[in-house]
Amino acid sequence: MPIRYLHLWPHHRPRTAFVLGGGGNLGAVQVGMLRALLERDIRPDVLIGCSVGALNAAAMAADPSPEGVARLERIWLELDANALFGPNHSLSGFLLLARRRVSMQSNDGMRQLIERALPYRTFEEAAVPLHVVATSLRSGREVWFSTGPVIEPILASAALPGVFPPVELDGDMFIDGGVVDNVPMSRAFELQSPSVYVLHPGNFTRPRAQPRRPVDVLLQAFSIARNHRFFSEADAPPDGVELVKLPAVDPGNLRYNDFRRSRELMARGHATAAAYLDGDARAASGA
Repeated sequence: MPIRYLHLWPHHRPRTAFVLGGGGNLGAVQVGMLRALLERDIRPDVLIGCSVGALNAAAMAADPSPEGVARLERIWLELDANALFGPNHSLSGFLLLARRRVSMQSNDGMRQLIERALPYRTFEEAAVPLHVVATSLRSGREVWFSTGPVIEPILASAALPGVFPPVELDGDMFIDGGVVDNVPMSRAFELQSPSVYVLHPGNFTRPRAQPRRPVDVLLQAFSIARNHRFFSEADAPPDGVELVKLPAVDPGNLRYNDFRRSRELMARGHATAAAYLDGDARAASGA
């Protein structure tokens, strides 16, 4: 049976939506945010995710409770760069990019992580509705997945261009959803959720460094493009929508394949989100 990826709407209007954006290993910050929300009995009626946010959202869709967060915390603490990216992940990026293939790494480790994180195999088996986004290489458009097998769509949503290979689904090739919709608030707006909580691990302010090499300009341009839609949608939510953008934390210098600080990032994400939700703006901004 081909995987379906048409827009399919639930029969009821989900009152509270959690939107989890992309951010690689900063996804640990989201786990702390999730704990802060659930501790205050703020629970999702629908989970919407992109890239690492798709993985975290899918894990929470199995059990949106403090116990579910605890399970997700354990998964993050056990993450190993060698298992996820392969034994050559520490090679020079230029050497990896020079390889004659479509990606620097295989996605075998990512697939195993997703399979370990999810106790279900179809969207319909999740405890709450789940929507994940990926980018079609053929059309250049965002495509949403909310029914059918769940592993492949999450693998596609997290297929960081150049790092992981594109994922084939129903005759099309897909890459990271963050290319076109890194923080997919618009999906929550389309579902007419009146209360939308945004968990964007890149939601912090830091002056951009002066680029010194062509690759620096390229990476900064990619970062700007990924966040442009977030800023425009966050500044103009639909009428009647309560949009809560949880502040994230500045991790400082952190390589994309370094998971050694996950415990720290989860703790900081929790403390900052808790302070914000409790109305302590000073503590939230200083975390």
